[in-house]
Amino acid sequence: MRGGRYHVDVTGPSVIPNRSARVRSGGCVLLLTAFVASLVSAGCQEPRSVRPAARGGLEVDEARSEVGTGGTTEEPWSFGGYEGELITTPTHLIHHTLPESRLRRALPEFTERTLDHYRSMVTVPAGEEALPLPGERLSTYVFDTRPEWAAWTSWRLGRSANLYLAIERGGYTIDAESVLWDIGRYDTLCMLAHEGWHQYTQSVFRHPLPAFLEEGLATYAEGHRSARSDQPTKFIPWRNFERFGQLRSSNYRDRLIDLDELVTKAPQAFVSRGERSLLTYYAQVWALIHYLVEGQDGRYRDGLVRLLQNAAEGRIASSLYDADRSAGRRGRMLGPNAGRAIIATYFDEDYARFKSGYEAFVQQIVARGNGTKIWQGRSPVE
Repeated sequence: MRGGRYHVDVTGPSVIPNRSARVRSGGCVLLLTAFVASLVSAGCQEPRSVRPAARGGLEVDEARSEVGTGGTTEEPWSFGGYEGELITTPTHLIHHTLPESRLRRALPEFTERTLDHYRSMVTVPAGEEALPLPGERLSTYVFDTRPEWAAWTSWRLGRSANLYLAIERGGYTIDAESVLWDIGRYDTLCMLAHEGWHQYTQSVFRHPLPAFLEEGLATYAEGHRSARSDQPTKFIPWRNFERFGQLRSSNYRDRLIDLDELVTKAPQAFVSRGERSLLTYYAQVWALIHYLVEGQDGRYRDGLVRLLQNAAEGRIASSLYDADRSAGRRGRMLGPNAGRAIIATYFDEDYARFKSGYEAFVQQIVARGNGTKIWQGRSPVE
């Protein structure tokens, strides 16, 4: 891992204060997330209002606010003595203080392509309608240095900033606004891809997903091949060597998390067990999304598509209730603990069959010789 990095998601902060072990095996850096109580209780609730992308107090011409319109423009932007730039694209408002660099040049194309990726990475391959666009451009901040990031965070969040300021390397997403700093070009782009998924769901989904699916899909979105100057970024969900490496390592050491815990506990439940356990959580939810997409000859993929569409429409709770009135009540009350009800409603009523299939799928992924396939972005289970 290139020095390691953190991120914090959703509507309130919880921080992993220190990072001691550092692992690097190529590709996207492993992202660590600790959720707060607001997400723990968010799983399958009554429909909420869609929150627009925050603009950080900037005045933005309403004519430029509609997603998908206009071209890319650049204009000066500054705060607290730091000079930067606002890049307005058809999909994003990118505020940055980066110098001229490959990372700065990559931002407009990369962020726009991530939004296309989120909307289609599960649904479109079989011809379904893409997930909806956000109502407004997504607001992203990328600072050149950590002190700049910290200054913005302190100004933006006031008394709430201290928890975020404990982040040593990375950034956070709150109210569909991602705030990062440059930790190296490839690592920063990986973080943008992961955090961008949280931006997207916070902007579009009327029902939030349970933690294991929200985080699993964010890790699924990470894998990509960096674009050369003459080629667009290519997103390849299997090309995520860190997730694969952690999965293989945990399997070898007999430290995989039982699926029962994976789908009913939020990530912070694994923090007390040590960093490796948290890294394993992310590796396993990454594998779980791949299982839903292509495991069991693709039998679960339609359910995942329906779940995402229901999340966008605010219909998860009603779907659970229609499938099982008791499960529906549990879904509204228990947040991520609705994981078993989600699986029964959208994927497989036979939980034992679902679980054994997932466990066998993990063993297929970590089988000897699959490292090369992962690096190439090829499925190791074909």
